[in-house]
Amino acid sequence: FGALGDGSTSTTRTTPVAVSGGLSFAALTAGDAMTCGLTSGGTAYCWGKTSGPGNPTGQLTPTPVGGSLTFQKIDAGGSHVCGITTAGNAYCWGANSSGQLGTGNLVSTFSPARVRLR
Repeated sequence: FGALGDGSTSTTRTTPVAVSGGLSFAALTAGDAMTCGLTSGGTAYCWGKTSGPGNPTGQLTPTPVGGSLTFQKIDAGGSHVCGITTAGNAYCWGANSSGQLGTGNLVSTFSPARVRLR
């Protein structure tokens, strides 16, 4: 599904391979068949399965996460990602079959959705 971010769908590499795009990441997080990175400026990029905006089948290279949000931290679960913005708000995106996005429904979304507080 492109989780290596090098433009291929290879699942095996015997040596490290650079992620495409020439981006520098301050942090990385990985889930099942996906990876996300956070730049030092707070822009989140994801690649692999369930990571691309509007493309649940996969992105082969880093793709900016939609919503024009600036994150201070992101973390991946199995097939979803959540992040805290610099404003302190929680957003999640990806699969939501068990309500893991915290949006109050079971609808999956491939753009950040704000977590609902009770």
